[in-house]
Amino acid sequence: MQLQNSKTNWLSFAGFLLVLPAAYLIIISVLKYNLKIDGPFNASQPFLERLGIKEQLGWNINLLILIGPLLAITLTIFQVLKIEFHFAKEQFHFHIIIQKKWFPILVAAFGMGVMAILFLYLAGENCK
Repeated sequence: MQLQNSKTNWLSFAGFLLVLPAAYLIIISVLKYNLKIDGPFNASQPFLERLGIKEQLGWNINLLILIGPLLAITLTIFQVLKIEFHFAKEQFHFHIIIQKKWFPILVAAFGMGVMAILFLYLAGENCK
């Protein structure tokens, strides 16, 4: 039983690490453009440009920022959801069970929040 618990913690931690680059980019962008705190953005800008932040979507940091939270949600949501089907002669039972594992739930919620912010940014930037 201990092996499955350590596997779950490892997958949750990997999901958390996949969300961090997108969250970091959102935080430093909000600090620079909304709160006029330029320090973190200006310090990270040369490193992010070397990783390909100004290039088009490809095998660079942009892909990690967009796909990382989706992978994190996928890794963690399957740890807490249990789906059961039962067929009977005249009945069909469909059960969705959410297991109470707090770290995977928080990582999935964090990933969903980051994806929501990215979607709102996309919608707000392109609706003129």
